[in-house]
Amino acid sequence: MIVVGGGHNGLVAACYLAAAGLKVLVLEATDRLGGPVATVEFMPGYFSTISNSPGSLEPKIVEDLGLERFGLRFVRPDPTLVHPLEDGRLYVGWRDPARNNAQLDAFAPGEAARYQALFKYIQDFADRLGISLFEPPPSLQHLVRNLTRLEDQEAFSRILFGSARDLMDEFGLAPETQALIGPLAVVGGQVSPSTPGTPFNLLMRPLSLASIKSDAEYDPRRMPLRGSTGLPVGGMGAIIAAMQSSLEQQGGEIRTGERVDLLRVRDGRISGVVTADGEEIDAPLVISAINPRTTVGLLDDSADWGPLRGKLERKQMRGRAFKVVLALDGMPRYAAAADDAEAKRLATAQFRIAPSLDYLEEGHTDMLLGRLSEKPVIWGLCPSMTSPMLAPEGRHVLSMNIGNAPYRLKQGTWDEQRDVLARRAIAALAEWMPNVPDLVSDYRCIDPVEFERRYGLVEANITHGDTMPWNSFWMRPMAGLHAYRTPTPGLYLSGNGTWPGNYVSGIAGHNTAQAVLQDLRAEGSRLAAQFSES
Repeated sequence: MIVVGGGHNGLVAACYLAAAGLKVLVLEATDRLGGPVATVEFMPGYFSTISNSPGSLEPKIVEDLGLERFGLRFVRPDPTLVHPLEDGRLYVGWRDPARNNAQLDAFAPGEAARYQALFKYIQDFADRLGISLFEPPPSLQHLVRNLTRLEDQEAFSRILFGSARDLMDEFGLAPETQALIGPLAVVGGQVSPSTPGTPFNLLMRPLSLASIKSDAEYDPRRMPLRGSTGLPVGGMGAIIAAMQSSLEQQGGEIRTGERVDLLRVRDGRISGVVTADGEEIDAPLVISAINPRTTVGLLDDSADWGPLRGKLERKQMRGRAFKVVLALDGMPRYAAAADDAEAKRLATAQFRIAPSLDYLEEGHTDMLLGRLSEKPVIWGLCPSMTSPMLAPEGRHVLSMNIGNAPYRLKQGTWDEQRDVLARRAIAALAEWMPNVPDLVSDYRCIDPVEFERRYGLVEANITHGDTMPWNSFWMRPMAGLHAYRTPTPGLYLSGNGTWPGNYVSGIAGHNTAQAVLQDLRAEGSRLAAQFSES
């Protein structure tokens, strides 16, 4: 069988299927595996990835694929997160809950209890739903089947229809605590804290915990502010390297620089692919692990998808990805650090620049109007602090993802404006790390247009469509294409455009592989044996 797309979900699906005995070929259009998780040399000697951290990488998938046996190791910084607040203050996310609670209670008496009550409310709701992320998405009827109590129905409305701002107000959270939670609530699309449905983004880890219970002493899913999984030694690309080794050890084949131009259909069934070089590769099973909208554009004209084809072709992606990578001549240092030891600990952690909910709201408004914001929302990391091999000796690479860059500019082009936004991001960072501007020896940007052209991220949407309630469950990527199967027998969908679309979790790849295996079992052992030889 063939997997089109060598991103992390494509590799996860390939690994599971190869382990089940199928002969698997992965075709990746670019010269490297991993998509946004691929290691890139942004400047000579300075390496990073688009995705900064594996905050949502599922422990089950790491274990099932044996990734640690293939060299994947994590270093777990403490603290895990630094989040600047207004008035120059820092929230520091320590692994010790008591230290975090003390900071929360400093915002307002009893704040830690209110914070915990909010996330317990969301976890209780996830448990009550009784669905699993490791299965096809539920229908509306299945989703609400357990919500018989009035309080369950109220939670359903608040989490799926209400806004994150309103939910946090309901729990009486202090403005500082709301600022910490706000970026997590808006990470799933072009939304602000006041947008209906934003609490849904706080539900994904609770749903994972509800899907697979764990009594492990350390489980990163229990830390709601994230940053807790750890950082791969060697950077995010180490995850892809381990997946590649796992697949090849099981006999899977990988070909990079092989763009697929056509999904070939014969007698109504998938029969293989045609590459950009004109090579025809036969296969009775194909998984497309790229954007579903891109997938439909590769379909043979004879494929009959009815109205689904047109709906998918018209589907809006509404992305906002923008990347800035800095080459630094030394370690970035927070002004609030008391000494060198603390400065080093803080510089090792992930950071977020969004000091208030109003900051997020204003940045969102700028994006909707096609303006470069004076308030860039930044998710950042200095990965060379934990993986020194990513930068020259004594120097560092700092990676920033800007979360409110408009795909379509109201004025000018991205060729003209990319450096303007990069300088604003550096200036925003310098408010808390004042030594950064003097350390920058070079920098590199990836604007939304380049994200689309170079990485295949349609409209610069890194999750292949907003991960919001209206685009989730049976609506991901759309009703009728939600169970990883398509109207063309033998052709399956995977990737972040399918349920649950949760960044680097790998769940979509897992679920697509299970759908394939389920169908093979249903067709009988004789047919399965035939496919394993083809």
